[in-house]
Amino acid sequence: MIFCMHMFQKKVDMAEGISLKKNIAWNSAGSVVRLGCNYLITIAVVRLSHGFDAAGILSLAMSISNLIAPFADFRLRTIQVTDVRNEHSSSEYIGFRIVTTIFSFLIGIIYAFITCVPEAIPSITAYLIGSLAANYIEGLHAIDQRHLRMDFIGRSYMMQGVTNLTLFSFVLWLTDSLELSCIAMAAATIAICVFYDCPRASRFESIKPVFNTRTIITTLATLVPVVIAQASSSAVLTVPKQYLAASVGSAALGIYASVASPATIVQMGASYIYSPLLGEFAQRFKTDKKSALRLFARTTGGIVAVAALFSALIILFGKWVLILLYGDQIADYSYLLGPAVLCTFITAFAWFLNDLLLSLRDYRASFLGNMIPAIVSLIITMPLVSFLGMNGVSYVGAVSYLIAVLLLTLFFVRDCRKLDSAASDDEHPGHEDKPL
Repeated sequence: MIFCMHMFQKKVDMAEGISLKKNIAWNSAGSVVRLGCNYLITIAVVRLSHGFDAAGILSLAMSISNLIAPFADFRLRTIQVTDVRNEHSSSEYIGFRIVTTIFSFLIGIIYAFITCVPEAIPSITAYLIGSLAANYIEGLHAIDQRHLRMDFIGRSYMMQGVTNLTLFSFVLWLTDSLELSCIAMAAATIAICVFYDCPRASRFESIKPVFNTRTIITTLATLVPVVIAQASSSAVLTVPKQYLAASVGSAALGIYASVASPATIVQMGASYIYSPLLGEFAQRFKTDKKSALRLFARTTGGIVAVAALFSALIILFGKWVLILLYGDQIADYSYLLGPAVLCTFITAFAWFLNDLLLSLRDYRASFLGNMIPAIVSLIITMPLVSFLGMNGVSYVGAVSYLIAVLLLTLFFVRDCRKLDSAASDDEHPGHEDKPL
């Protein structure tokens, strides 16, 4: 572990940030490595364990972790990065994240005890600890990003991915114990947090948590609509997936999930383009709207280019990759790839626009722009999945997220016009300010 950290560590000038291009490159590289390693873990658990029980429990642990993730994150990373008005200090954001982490852990454990078999609880608990530790690190990464040092973030992601995959695979091969494997991953993530991320973030700003009960309650209450919006966005695909499993069978859902998984690289690739720019967007919208809109146009073009490239690669080579990973029997279902790619392509723009609205602090728009598509998903799931089968899941997502893109775009245009109005008021002292 320490050896890996020394290999990645690099002497740098802490006083200056690196360029936006380098920030994007480091963030993308680190994210891809971690994403790939996490995907390989789901394959390693099948190949290295005896039977399929461990794979089922790990899948259950991942599902519960994904369920509580919005409550642990509370969109604090995006809010912190785009806090150009210094609404809260970094110490306060760290305090917020500790509160949400403890709250989410309790929710996850209670949910696991209610819904899962007792023998699965130790593995689920260990996996939750590891995933929540990774979520806590995001608060430190927000500090790095604000100071334009996403090379630290990229290295952290690489270390998390490589050490988790290596330790999980080695411990599972050595002991055939999923519990010990999950404990090893959790220990690795915590060690990276303590020995790598904390020292670097603390060079920029204090990371000693500050707890002010009134501020915590007020701030988190303000962000509740944003968290509901995030959960609603996830529900757009969760609803049709659950209906597919209930109406056709869990095997159909397993096939769809296996085939559609490579398509997620489209929306992830898009997020690697715009995520490093969120702080820059917030700053430019505050000081120079024209410059912000030029950045918006370039970013949109970049997202289209990256998403189109990944989409083409998946359509051309996706079938071959699926056969390589899952065997010849999956080839009959490669027809699911096209609609899945379409869905993730549209989803990428919904994510981008939603985060832009958060940078403008338009929480109501984020709420409506995600809640309405979730309701649409509820309405169209039964007819589309019944008629189109497994492909119905992708088309429900495509239609719902397209509506999200249209709504979020309208809200974004409205907010840009408000910026013009606010600038006009600043030029005329007799007028009152009109905050967003």
